[in-house]
Order: sequence, then structure tokens, then C-alpha cells
Amino acid sequence: MTHIFADARCESPFANVEIPLTLIPVAAHLPPMRASPSIASIHTQFVVVPPAVTAHDWHPAPARQFVLLLKGELEVEVSDGERRAFTQGAIVFLEDTKGRGHKGHAVNDDELILAFIPVPDGTTIKTLRDGECRSGAP
Repeated sequence: MTHIFADARCESPFANVEIPLTLIPVAAHLPPMRASPSIASIHTQFVVVPPAVTAHDWHPAPARQFVLLLKGELEVEVSDGERRAFTQGAIVFLEDTKGRGHKGHAVNDDELILAFIPVPDGTTIKTLRDGECRSGAP
């Protein structure tokens, strides 16, 4: 999974995170399956994004949330200029709620279908990072 967060300088870098999977029973009468730990969420919202909106300005995430790319292609740029392409099935955890944030770039003229899944404040994603953004400076 890709993780975008605000570091100690309030910049938004990319990080790669592996979600641990354990072989567990997930439903009666089915064999055990590889599953992640349960992750609490606040709600789920499905959004259709036109390409003109995708190529908008820099922005921080409105909440700490998972974003699932259900349809379409998207390129995302972070503070240091690095860009990554995401296609259908991509999972991104956005945590850059402070600072300049990130910027989306339309790959084509197709709309995107996204699922936003905000998480409660206590939810953590383990990554190697230099610290948290504590200032309100962009």
C-alpha cells in the first residue's frame, strides 16, 4: 500500500507499507484466508471525480483516510516532485492533513471512481518516517 503523510517539515512524501496478513477463519464453512487485522473506520463514501477536478491544485487530505481507486487511472505528485501512477485496485493511505499536501494529475479523459474511508484518530499505520508534522505552516 502507498502511504502519503506529513513529515516533520510538513512535506508530503510517499512511503510503501505492507499490511500484515494472517491465515485466519473469516466466515463459517469457508477455509481460512489471509486477512489483515480489522481496521476501524468512520464511514465510507464513493466519489466520481471528473478529469478536470483531478488536475486541480495542491491540497492536504481532508482526513486521515484510505482511498481505494475503483475505476480509472491517476498520477499523484508529492512535495519533493516525485510522482506515482495508480490504477484500478490501488490502495493509498492519506495522512498529510497538514502542510501543502499532494496534487493529482489526470492521466486521460476518463472519470475516476474512488472510495474514501476515514479512520479514527487513534488508528496508526507503521512506516519508517522521520517524525510528524507539528507546525501549521504549509
